Amino acid sequence: MTGNYPSWASNMPENSLAEGSSPVVIDAGGIYYRQLNEQIRRLACNGARHIVLKGVRGQRYLGAGLDSPGLLLQIYGVPGEDLGFNLNGPVIEVFGHGQNAIANTMDSGRIIVHGLGGDALAYGMRGGRLFVRDDVGYRVGIHMKQYREKVPVVVVGGTSGDYLGEYMAGGILILLNRKNAREMVAGNSDKTLATGIHGGEIYIYGYNIPPYLLGIGARVQSAGCAGRKKIEPFVREFCEYFNLEAGALLNRELVKIVPLGSRPFAKIYYPSYPADTGLKPEHVERTSPCEAGCPAGVPTGRFLRYLRHGEVEKAVQLLDEVTPLRYSCCGFICPHLCMENCTRGKVDFSIRTAELAKRFKNELKIEAEQKRPEKIAVIGAGPAGLSAAYQLARRGYGVAVFDEGERPGGKIYQVISRKRLPLEDLEHDLQGIEKLGVEFALNTRVDAPMFEKMLGDYDYVVVAVGAHKPLLPPVKGKEYLRGGLDFLKEYNRLLQQNNDPSNIKLGEKVVVVGGGDAAVDGIEAVLELGVEPRKITVIDVKKPSANAQERGKLERKGVRFCYPMFLQEASGEGVFVNDAMGQREFIPADTILVFINEQPVLDFLPQEIRKDRDQRGFYIHESENSFRTAHPRVSVVGDVQGPGLVTTNIGRGRQCALEVHALLLGKEYIPEVKQPLESMYLRPQRAVPLKEEDVEIEEEFDRCLHCGVCVQCDDCVNACPRQALSRDGEKFTVDLSRCGGCGTCAATCLGGVIRMVPR
Repeated sequence: MTGNYPSWASNMPENSLAEGSSPVVIDAGGIYYRQLNEQIRRLACNGARHIVLKGVRGQRYLGAGLDSPGLLLQIYGVPGEDLGFNLNGPVIEVFGHGQNAIANTMDSGRIIVHGLGGDALAYGMRGGRLFVRDDVGYRVGIHMKQYREKVPVVVVGGTSGDYLGEYMAGGILILLNRKNAREMVAGNSDKTLATGIHGGEIYIYGYNIPPYLLGIGARVQSAGCAGRKKIEPFVREFCEYFNLEAGALLNRELVKIVPLGSRPFAKIYYPSYPADTGLKPEHVERTSPCEAGCPAGVPTGRFLRYLRHGEVEKAVQLLDEVTPLRYSCCGFICPHLCMENCTRGKVDFSIRTAELAKRFKNELKIEAEQKRPEKIAVIGAGPAGLSAAYQLARRGYGVAVFDEGERPGGKIYQVISRKRLPLEDLEHDLQGIEKLGVEFALNTRVDAPMFEKMLGDYDYVVVAVGAHKPLLPPVKGKEYLRGGLDFLKEYNRLLQQNNDPSNIKLGEKVVVVGGGDAAVDGIEAVLELGVEPRKITVIDVKKPSANAQERGKLERKGVRFCYPMFLQEASGEGVFVNDAMGQREFIPADTILVFINEQPVLDFLPQEIRKDRDQRGFYIHESENSFRTAHPRVSVVGDVQGPGLVTTNIGRGRQCALEVHALLLGKEYIPEVKQPLESMYLRPQRAVPLKEEDVEIEEEFDRCLHCGVCVQCDDCVNACPRQALSRDGEKFTVDLSRCGGCGTCAATCLGGVIRMVPR
């Protein structure tokens, strides 16, 4: 017989574990979970009795619904959620950690996990055995039940989180605590242990349960000889699987938790009470932290939900609705604030959205909603201008973009390093905008007469010229300072024209003023021109804001970052700086590149618009939710209103386009208002930590905790004690004649999507 099987295996039907036969081995790496499950079901139907899955990386529902009592399914790797859902007979053995919802609604069979388990294990479990060698998460054994001769048994080798055995109605739950922990054995939150228990028994070894921990409707009693004798076979069976010595584990203090009475919450169960709480469930998605952190508003949570359901085209379409630079920005140059805000990052590592964006380069055909008669001019082909033009073209307007550059893109074409954003990848997105019908007038600088003509030729004008004029600090020796953007534009222009940029003379020593992303691009160009890393010094008045990884690479090469440092004076030999204590220092330099600020050039605009600028020359809007100017047919957007990230300006351009669209339709513009998910609903603790090298990027969606996003798991529907909830596709319906407002559905929803509100 393959592996170490306990004594119960000999009682299985003849040949049930295919003793001596060769297993069917499947390399599961890269196989979509639905396809993998279909293979397993087909093999089981064709008589296979031993199936081995290797390289499992987060595939969900493995073994779900299998009805083959003689089947052994062995899994190597980390399966996804809902392992063994509704299992009826087979044995599933996992050589690795498990995730959430193992053995939910399981009817018979066995599941053995050689590692950790996640949250909500054994939910509604009706029979069979679940053995987890190590610790488990929250809400294990919730709604466990037994029917006639079927008694579900769960044995956890380690400890558990809060709400162990919540609303338990039957079965046996054993917390072995094999490492003899003295605290946090069954959670630590007030009145959560076995709250609402009205059937079954919970046994906990080696732990004195604090009084505050016990939930409503539960009581502790001595297990006694009868209790020890009852559970001993299950503990020994558990130990056989994991090669543990049972004797030492059995001879410890043991307590038993049983119901205090019958159904402690009977008054809130249908049909026991005629009244209700006056509340009803409301199913509303909230903005997940990743989306809330993205200045462009990319709906990462919903994108991952579509991937989870295998709807790749819908996922890509969703991103295309938000940004025209889905591939080049999200995949390459974005600082990935979504990853910084990712809840999963509190557990192991953030969802790798940048890598996912690169994986879905596939080009979808984007067409305008309808053809509209109005024509719109956009001045500036940077991220804000491209975003506005793209959104307006999608809504059917004729859009012409004017730019003084030789190719659209603004700073992402003229300034950003081709190492960070290869030209062919930028072109991929630019071609998508052109295919929508957007016309480009390049090498065209708009002056006052031309702008006046535009107002006559177009129904609306969007000004998105960016901020390209270097703003040099007013220090002594200012004439020795060189604008960093001007240097990068010259460098990239020579590269793109296949000319040798080595004609740009910098000398041996370079000082860079400012430590943002543009400065990093500038340093990379300086290195390419032959300057040694140790002869490059970066000074900044604060901690450099550049991408930490990119900055780290430069520091490892030898580039010196000094902060806080304040520029005092420049000369042909170098710069004088003061540190935070006022100590003066001289740094020698042949070239001084400044990457601190730029300002827009708006001299072509009429005075009625130009007057609304601040001292630095940036345009000031009356309302932060509007991009309109004093002229009724002109809007201003992008860096011209203040410096921003590429993603910031993509978002600004989109909002500007939506406002212009509303104005041309004669409707009131209502800015998008998002409802970020409150921190109290973020539950990183329900995830099992994984190693990055163990997770395939194509299965990254299975690691997502889907904060604030409904993934149609139906946990709420199944948990409702009155069967008042139903779902049809993405539509949820509440039968208020049944609903008593108990809040079970809201408590069950792990995404925080359901809230209880007044009727």
